[in-house]
Amino acid sequence: MKKIKMFLVVLVCFVLFAPSAGAQSFKDVPLDHWAHDEIRFLTDKQVIRGFSDSSFKPLTTLTRKDAAVMIVRALKLPVVQRPTVKPTDLKPTMGGYAEMMIAANKGMFTITNNSFKPGSPLTREEMARVLAVAYDYKGAGKSIFKDLSKTSPYYKFIDAIAQNDITTGYSDGTFKPKVAVNRAQFSTFLKRVYEQPLSYTVKQDGKVLQEFRSAEEAITLAVKYPRATVHPKNNSLMNYGTKPAALTPTGIKNGVLIYNGSEKEYFSSDFFKPYLTNGTSTLFDTFVVLGRTYAGGEFAETSKNKANYKEWKWYADTTFAKDGALDALNRAAANENRKVQVYIAIPYPKRNESIIKLDGAKVKNTLQTREQLVNWYISTVEDKWKKQNYSNITMKGYYWLNETVIHADDERLVTSSAKKIHNLNKKFIYAPHARTTNFENWKYYGFDGAYLQPNTFRLSLGDPQKRLHKAFLESQIKGSGITLEVDSYSPHQMEAGLKNFEQYVEFAQRYGLKGQSLLLYQGTDMVNRMGVYKQAPYQEAYRQLSELLQ
Repeated sequence: MKKIKMFLVVLVCFVLFAPSAGAQSFKDVPLDHWAHDEIRFLTDKQVIRGFSDSSFKPLTTLTRKDAAVMIVRALKLPVVQRPTVKPTDLKPTMGGYAEMMIAANKGMFTITNNSFKPGSPLTREEMARVLAVAYDYKGAGKSIFKDLSKTSPYYKFIDAIAQNDITTGYSDGTFKPKVAVNRAQFSTFLKRVYEQPLSYTVKQDGKVLQEFRSAEEAITLAVKYPRATVHPKNNSLMNYGTKPAALTPTGIKNGVLIYNGSEKEYFSSDFFKPYLTNGTSTLFDTFVVLGRTYAGGEFAETSKNKANYKEWKWYADTTFAKDGALDALNRAAANENRKVQVYIAIPYPKRNESIIKLDGAKVKNTLQTREQLVNWYISTVEDKWKKQNYSNITMKGYYWLNETVIHADDERLVTSSAKKIHNLNKKFIYAPHARTTNFENWKYYGFDGAYLQPNTFRLSLGDPQKRLHKAFLESQIKGSGITLEVDSYSPHQMEAGLKNFEQYVEFAQRYGLKGQSLLLYQGTDMVNRMGVYKQAPYQEAYRQLSELLQ
């Protein structure tokens, strides 16, 4: 998770807080490089940069001097006025002298025979000491590595960074303490440090109850208090929010997901009335139109996704059809004298078989042909939108249907799609699920908004409060919005469904989501049921929803 100019050794241009125009790309760190995301993160935070030839040299060994300079500047530690440790091989005229003196006097490095050894390689065991001392990590004495004895003077440091999830060692059960650390490896370790908050504060009614190094421990305590919240503490590179993000560029205050694939193709203006107004006040300002299924398949990243141009065209035609979602929404908005905005979903282009064009031609499934499918679809949607000339709905942008970004090709695909969308002066959003991968990269991909799903609306789940705390904490750390969730509960489920939904609403109030930026997952028609059905649980859910959206 998740800033001063300096110079290092003659060849190693590994810089902390150096002036930069933004995240840099390196010719020797491709997108699928194992440390790409870590190097990009630190470059963007102006912690590192590469060489003048646009290389990063990820395999170059890091020296003890380099590590000292990086850590001290990252922590912004003051100069030692009266040093008690004075290594004889450090001279005031040396580059990095002040930083090495600070590190030595803080006990970050092992000093042997009163020598710092600035040009010696940084070993993994010494790296563990640097990180454990610098960030005050403590272990539990539980770490086991085949090549590390608990009697080793470095064990407590290695155990400490393992306990704090900075390392897991190698897959063969070793730690390899004497192996030198290279630039890519140190970037990885340093990113693991900085992508985590310094600690997690549990509060109730604005008062601090307790502070923890572990998010899990903080959430465990918070669950025991009726109004508790959990908040991340800033580190020297990351400033976190105290509530879910406003995501102003999206234009979304209160958004709702409207499914219009084969699960529900046709709509009436009456269907949308409860979404627009409760009779006395306005409700949703944004409608995200998305199709999850087509006849015989699914548009998301599943084994049932066999969709080709024909199915994508069918979805676009369905979306813009008479009595389709957009047509009915436009009429409903006009009836209520409202103007609302819409986002239209982009299906996930399948990865594992040939893509069939409208003329029946088969093309090999590659990143390029998948990009062509997405670009064709966007152009099709843009053309259809212009022809409709809707009076009461405006198109704000596109919604990426898939709820995670896993593959390197998908990272490239999403990024290129974002560029095309932005060139059209539109916005781009998605709603990752609770176990999503690469969530921390959503801004790098070009999304203007991300809405994390807590995924706790299933009535069979036994720990909804824990899941909700985790989601609202993640939204603060990752700078995202939240997707609230309520299923299309039938009358016999609604009493239990109401209790579940009330927890979502209560947590939204607790964490300050009201007035920020939210999406609502509501099955296919739950808000309509709330506004139309006469049973008390539905009406109570609608009352609470209306109050939240004001």
